[in-house]
Amino acid sequence: MFFGIDLTSKEAKPSACLCLNDKLEVASYGWLYTDSDIVTEVNLYSPWVIAIDAPLNLPLGLCCLEESCACQPKSPWKGRWCERELARKRIPCYFTTKKSIIRRMVYRGIKLKGELGQHGCEVIEVYPYASKVCLFGKPERPKTTPEGLLWLRQELTTALPNLSPHVDKWNHDLCDAAIAAYTGFLYAQGRTEAVGDAEEGLIYIPTDSCGRREGG
Repeated sequence: MFFGIDLTSKEAKPSACLCLNDKLEVASYGWLYTDSDIVTEVNLYSPWVIAIDAPLNLPLGLCCLEESCACQPKSPWKGRWCERELARKRIPCYFTTKKSIIRRMVYRGIKLKGELGQHGCEVIEVYPYASKVCLFGKPERPKTTPEGLLWLRQELTTALPNLSPHVDKWNHDLCDAAIAAYTGFLYAQGRTEAVGDAEEGLIYIPTDSCGRREGG
């Protein structure tokens, strides 16, 4: 089993969660609010890999992301090494800094990683947008537009035909959870690249093209 989580910043807003089996069939999908709900759902399926779309580590040198704290990053450059590597690959992402607009998500991701790790789960950080670029090419429209969502659904069912009975019911968050779970599957198959520094935190992206269009 491979569990993908499109994590939100706070428990009051549900996170899209999806579980794939080893045949890349949908075992479950839906919306979960609290971290305890997520842990309970994960324990039902005992996945080999849990792939979370959220930063799971702070930059080296930081103990928090509070501007009032005296801690400072070891690196003079912005964000984590993995985020700068993605930027060099022309894959935009949020940088984990004290001015980050996703500070609450960072804290939540780190906490959830620790809780899931206590249950013996292997937890990895993924970034569905980067996975999309690696697998399908750069999207022509944002995923929040009808055209972008249609493109995403089509690409998903081309790569993963077993999703066909479900994907028309999904919004872009559940599509991202599916991509996270699929990236977890590819990780288990040794078909991902680790971007970043192991001490500071890695983001795993696919090495497969899965029919990516030329020039994508």
